[in-house]
Amino acid sequence: MRKVILTGGAGFLGSHLTEHFLTLYPKADFVIIDAMTYAARREYLRPALQQSNVTFVQASICNRREMLRQLRGADLVLHAAAESHVDNSYADSRPFLRSNIEGTVTLLQAAVENGVSHFVHVSTDEVYGDCRGFDATERSLLNPTNPYSASKAAAEMFVKCFAQSFGLATRVVRANNIYGTRQYPEKLIPKLIVDALAGRRFRVHGSGMARRPFLHVRDLCRAIETVVTHGDDGAIYNVPAARDYSVNEVVNLVCAAMHIPRESFVEHGTDRPHNDSRYGMTGEAIHSLGWEAERELSEDLPAIVQWYRENLALYLREPAQVMRMPARLGYRFVPARRGEGSTYVGSGG
Repeated sequence: MRKVILTGGAGFLGSHLTEHFLTLYPKADFVIIDAMTYAARREYLRPALQQSNVTFVQASICNRREMLRQLRGADLVLHAAAESHVDNSYADSRPFLRSNIEGTVTLLQAAVENGVSHFVHVSTDEVYGDCRGFDATERSLLNPTNPYSASKAAAEMFVKCFAQSFGLATRVVRANNIYGTRQYPEKLIPKLIVDALAGRRFRVHGSGMARRPFLHVRDLCRAIETVVTHGDDGAIYNVPAARDYSVNEVVNLVCAAMHIPRESFVEHGTDRPHNDSRYGMTGEAIHSLGWEAERELSEDLPAIVQWYRENLALYLREPAQVMRMPARLGYRFVPARRGEGSTYVGSGG
């Protein structure tokens, strides 16, 4: 591998992928592309950017001219950039159409024009929609139920189109909910932790009975490595977590890890316009390549809590992005304290 492109590299998943693949291909040139939106942090990339073979480019993946220039000579594109917060997609779908669909198409066109050898697209289990009573396989119909998952499903259709029409060697990874350090505190686990550390109450969407499998980010990095090194062109790979949890179970685990009473911290509010009750999928394709999930949420939480405790300043120096959410969806405004940003209280799932 001579040149690797990684999109969204200053974000949660992207920064972990950068570290992982730098170890895997230490002699390759890496170009990390990120538009530096609200969830990105240059601090995540500090160790990587000290290496001479790593270049950081602040740019939108929708910038066709820039993507054509950056993908020149690339052997591998790891496409992890995306707008990913469901609540935000209900508030305003347009950024999801631009980043997740237009951005993906722009990268695919640049990859074809530059003769890129491998294109790995990171997708989501949410493209299957509500999996109540069944586990989706890679052959299951796509049935997205929110604007975020619809944009990811549409992006996948373009990936498939470019593979069939232009012969681009693509591989798609559909992952369960990811957790770990550096995740922006709009998603369930980091929002629980940061709200507790900041002295804010946390509001659960609806009853809290919705179930989600939780996959450690490092397990996903290993899965993507497996797909890159042993996967088949044109294939789709589900990456399932070892088990799932209800939102209430996650809340209880975080409260226990932080030694705080749930009753003084958590309240229940209005549910999303539509909240899938369960996501579930099988992973025979990636299991056949030798990958298995190794990490367990309950065992990882103490270290994750400690990381957010040590890095809380990264998330308190600006208002949270979820403050765009309208009150009609059950969010209430919490004014800023001294040294903190204002926010809205919600489940962050």
